[in-house]
Amino acid sequence: MHSSYSHRRRRAIAAAATCTAVAALTAACASPAATADALTDDNHIHELLPSADGGSLLVASHNGLFTVDLSSEEVEGPIGEHSIDLMGLTVAGESLLASGHPGTTGPQHLEGPNVGLIRSDDLGENWEAVSLGGIADFHALTFDQATGSVIGSHAGQLLISEDMGSTWRQGAAADAYDLLATDHGLLMTTFTGLQRSQDDGGTFRPVEDAPAVVLIASAGDTVVGVDVDGTLWQTDSSDQWSAVGTAPEQVFALTSLDSGDLVVATRSGLQRTSDLGQTWHPLPA
Repeated sequence: MHSSYSHRRRRAIAAAATCTAVAALTAACASPAATADALTDDNHIHELLPSADGGSLLVASHNGLFTVDLSSEEVEGPIGEHSIDLMGLTVAGESLLASGHPGTTGPQHLEGPNVGLIRSDDLGENWEAVSLGGIADFHALTFDQATGSVIGSHAGQLLISEDMGSTWRQGAAADAYDLLATDHGLLMTTFTGLQRSQDDGGTFRPVEDAPAVVLIASAGDTVVGVDVDGTLWQTDSSDQWSAVGTAPEQVFALTSLDSGDLVVATRSGLQRTSDLGQTWHPLPA
């Protein structure tokens, strides 16, 4: 009787310990809940992208990576409690590639002052250094799904990698403000106008009759952009641009969702439009 009770007691203690360990591990891996204020209070947004599955918005900010669930509009972050100052971010298949500066809090394992190219295979919970640590700060970064190339802009020079950032070659010498890989070439916004490359950033030509957009995004064949005056422009593979709407205020980041909705980052936070800039709504509402 005593032996049976002791066995059951030891088994119960072991089970409780296992549950406690699992709970602790789950809590450690869970991303902290946040509010919309976390995106603007002592923070600013550098890049917006839809997640690979289209269910969330990825928000690269001065204080790390945040996500916004596009259904529930719940905000989480900084993901992994990493306060990395993410200047550039792109989705590469199931991975995230990013660049920027090490954070002042949270895990400190990335080389500074510039982290070079870093990679996450778990949506930002963990990051690993890939290359150019301590050197490169890619403010503009894109991944070409068709060619598998990573293209980044650093210090007036485009760098191109065909192996997910392990090695690089020089592309065009250019001060890129934004880069976007599309099915019809690599687009680059500059202070002298929109340009396109058909060789992954080796050479560029001006896009004729294009508006002076500074930020660009795409969904399918449709490319949208915003100019310095806040006018929203849209084009398709025909390269015929049309003014379609107006940004709500100064825009710091722009993305296009699979639904065709646009999301912008402004001083007052994230805003979303379903009618190409005719009306805007806060995200989260």
